[in-house]
Amino acid sequence: MELLSKEEFAELANYQSEHCVSIFIPTHRSGVEVNEKQDIIVLKNQLQEAQKQLQQQGMTKDDAAQFLQQGFELLQHETFWNNQLAGLALFIAQDYFKVLTLPLGVKEELFVNSSFYVSPLMPVLTSNDQFYLLLFSKHVAHFYLGDAFGMQEMPIEGLPQGVDDVIHFEEKDKSQLFRGGGTAPGQTASTHGHGSGLADDREYLIQYLKELDQTLWTELLKNENKPLILVAVDNLVALYRQNAHYKHIAQEAIIGNYEREDKLALWEKAREKLAPYFKAAHNEALENYYNHIATPLTSSMPETVIPASYYSRIADLFVQKDAHIWGTFNETDNQLEIHNQKQEGDECLVNKAVVKTVLNGGAVHILDAEEMPKESTIAAFMRF
Repeated sequence: MELLSKEEFAELANYQSEHCVSIFIPTHRSGVEVNEKQDIIVLKNQLQEAQKQLQQQGMTKDDAAQFLQQGFELLQHETFWNNQLAGLALFIAQDYFKVLTLPLGVKEELFVNSSFYVSPLMPVLTSNDQFYLLLFSKHVAHFYLGDAFGMQEMPIEGLPQGVDDVIHFEEKDKSQLFRGGGTAPGQTASTHGHGSGLADDREYLIQYLKELDQTLWTELLKNENKPLILVAVDNLVALYRQNAHYKHIAQEAIIGNYEREDKLALWEKAREKLAPYFKAAHNEALENYYNHIATPLTSSMPETVIPASYYSRIADLFVQKDAHIWGTFNETDNQLEIHNQKQEGDECLVNKAVVKTVLNGGAVHILDAEEMPKESTIAAFMRF
């Protein structure tokens, strides 16, 4: 999966050419849609429609086919289609081709314009939804850092790998523990006189969980505040919570034995569990908007919000998901035209406002219609 840096996004968002094709389609990881190649068919139909529109704009049939060639070639890459997430985006222009595999679902859309349509990327690009995930059992422990794109395992020095990896040293204070087999290459765990029932002994199970928590706290978590989601059978989750130093453990946990679970599937479960936590940032921004609703710092009028986005005035931009406002804006003379229907030469001004806000350091909140301030399509809290 290719990820966009802010610099790469800026290049994509600011790209101008006579013909810029933007295609978004929902995709599937498995199931009948993959087996019957439905995603491939959807993209093929979109490419064929793009070819028609390019011909309507003056290209010959052969030139339009050549322009979209890399997109059509993608239809033949079987490995690519067997490794999809929830959405796919293609951006095609003369001598420009970019494909993005997206971790979020998108609406099927096609735009042929003089710039790329990038608004559906905003939930991914602007997300600060980082979290930690600890998967543990009596036998293993894995620690991950996740975000809106996916999840990667983090190496934590000395992280015990199960109950048999924690050894009680008689010479030490009884509250202290010594790690065994998982601490260094070549070491082997020793029970130091304890019987083979160690892995089933509640006392040593609790000691293992305390050592697991202490290691994470010492090596990383003492200076962090990201949510931590636990993945284990329910009795281990309860025991871990009882002794944990970290105060940001998510209330929700993923209960069960997931030692052999696909990492991507585990990430999806975690994102679903943590969705209310991450929605808090949107709620906080909305609350701030409503607290200032009687002041000049807020507006839900496109005539005010769209120009403000160009001039770096917006701190928080709220836009209705999948909404469009068609028209043109001349930044030089501050002239805005809004049309009820798309006309020749029009751009989606919601898309432009989103791009300008992000590039000018503001935050963008993509909301469902019922969440929008004053039932608007676009609204903003201003910096000044």
